Amino acid sequence: MLDGPEDAAVELPGAVLAAEPPTLLVYRWGPDVLRWELTPTGDGTTLVLRHTLADEGMSSAVAAGWHLCLDVLDADLNGTPFGPVVGRRAQDYGWADLNQRYAEKLGVKPSFS
Repeated sequence: MLDGPEDAAVELPGAVLAAEPPTLLVYRWGPDVLRWELTPTGDGTTLVLRHTLADEGMSSAVAAGWHLCLDVLDADLNGTPFGPVVGRRAQDYGWADLNQRYAEKLGVKPSFS
């Protein structure tokens, strides 16, 4: 994914567009819009995340990134945290393969191929 100086954190402007605690948060993150919805269920909570991309050419990369983020969250929730997986470290966790697989599923060219 990233290699070298590009691994540095990138700050993106953001603005909250809607908030209805504790069930809804919608915000602009750079040029994209993210919508998080929580719905209680009988045995927990369902999370629905919608990430609307300004650049659709990034869809496989973003999907692969969210896949890794959710893997990290799952590990944290199961008591085995291992910290952020970004930049070059994401390669060690299969980002390139995920990028390719999501491109195939989405019917697009892989981002950063």
